[in-house]
Amino acid sequence: MAARLLRRGRTLLAAGAVTLGAASATYQRLAERRDARRFPPPGELIDIGGRRLHVFRSGSSEPAVIVLPSLSTPADEWVRVQRALADRSDATLVLVDRGGVGWSDPAPWPRTISAMADEVDALITALGITDPVILVGHSVGGLIARLFAARHRERVARLILVDSSHEDQYQRLHEADPSIGDAELWKYAARWRLRVLGWRRLRLALGLLPELRQDAEREVPADLVDAHLARYLSARNRRAVVQEFIGLLLGRQPLRTEARDLGDLPITVVTAGPVGRDDWYPPWLELQAEFLDMSTNTTQIWARHADHHINHDDPELLAQIIHDAARETSRASTGDTPGLG
Repeated sequence: MAARLLRRGRTLLAAGAVTLGAASATYQRLAERRDARRFPPPGELIDIGGRRLHVFRSGSSEPAVIVLPSLSTPADEWVRVQRALADRSDATLVLVDRGGVGWSDPAPWPRTISAMADEVDALITALGITDPVILVGHSVGGLIARLFAARHRERVARLILVDSSHEDQYQRLHEADPSIGDAELWKYAARWRLRVLGWRRLRLALGLLPELRQDAEREVPADLVDAHLARYLSARNRRAVVQEFIGLLLGRQPLRTEARDLGDLPITVVTAGPVGRDDWYPPWLELQAEFLDMSTNTTQIWARHADHHINHDDPELLAQIIHDAARETSRASTGDTPGLG
């Protein structure tokens, strides 16, 4: 009798799980259709040859500044920087949603750093930009920017590495903090792949995930919060997160062999201050210092009151850095001397 009841209980639990899973999937599909109507792309969709990348583009003066956000991060998290820059100059600023992120079309596998650098190449060509650009790379975006610059030196006027990732960081930081490493990245990618989006959407709608909305309010301007959450909870975004994490794990070697000597390319290294940093912070600073040896023309700027996401914590500082870099690059291209032009 007990065995029969146990089997029946297991059957009911399995049936309930299947029912809840189906209900979650249905809710997710309906919600994504609604979101597509409510939140059309706020920027432009640029065809790069069979698929489209979404960008926020502002300003009109040269040089163009291309911003590559951190791992699986949408471009709207840089809109505060964009708006702060607009108060300072008319520099052309392009914030990029990589393939599958934000409003961009899904990208094919694999999503290695090399593949994402090729995507930047296709985007710059599609935008019709012919003069050398300033590349701003935040975190993993810094890896993409470095590899692109190494492969297309003539197309890059300057790099701005914003608390950039380093290809050896997980090995080096693991020595200081065993909880950091490739194994954790694999686990994170697996958790994202298994995440039940419909259930999370429902909990958010019922007010049971207040921290999710609070995070969004910290990341983007108030007028973009709802759209930001909708994209975050999309199946497309989940796929892109998994793709980029796996690509990072499998595709770091080209940086070691191609992107450690950038000649005299001007590089600005922006490093976050010790806000909430732990045992891994000293080796992180060592990695940041290594960027200063990758060119004969480097400068380091400290964001002392910001954590890793400087674009959230101090957008005014980044806007000023970009403004100054664009002005210096423009003067260099015309032969003007600061103070005389």
